[in-house]
Amino acid sequence: MHRVPKLAGRLPRAAMMTAFALLCLAPAAGSAQTSPAASAAPRSFQEQDAVTVMDRFRQALESESRSRTLKLFDGSRMPGFAVFRDEVTQFFAQYRAPRVEYQITQVSQDGALGAIVAEFAIEAPPTTDGLPALRRRAQLRLVTSWDGKEWRITDLSPRTLFR
Repeated sequence: MHRVPKLAGRLPRAAMMTAFALLCLAPAAGSAQTSPAASAAPRSFQEQDAVTVMDRFRQALESESRSRTLKLFDGSRMPGFAVFRDEVTQFFAQYRAPRVEYQITQVSQDGALGAIVAEFAIEAPPTTDGLPALRRRAQLRLVTSWDGKEWRITDLSPRTLFR
């Protein structure tokens, strides 16, 4: 609680009200700099962001976790997400212990979207004896968007990677 200085009793009432109003508004002016609108500004997509996205993708696949893998994607922005989700589900049902390698070859940004191009390789043994082992190499392209906390994948091609 603030103590009113003895001098306050001698100030005109209008001056005291003005001083009070300024004290009340001062914290609000300082917090305006950290408002949600300021933090919602487009974030720059850097090479380190691309490494983080790709490494999280690799770790999710290698963890054999469908849910962990799908959490990296923004299903509301990704075209055909339902079909993709089903393909990822089938992938984890057919293969186990995937091993992933990647090398980022290009990082770019177009407006609010980040893009990654990487040489990508995935190998996995089948869950049953009737399937051949999976060995795929592709030039993978990921499109990402900032959700306010992290870069999430909004598109991936080629999608045949999981078929």
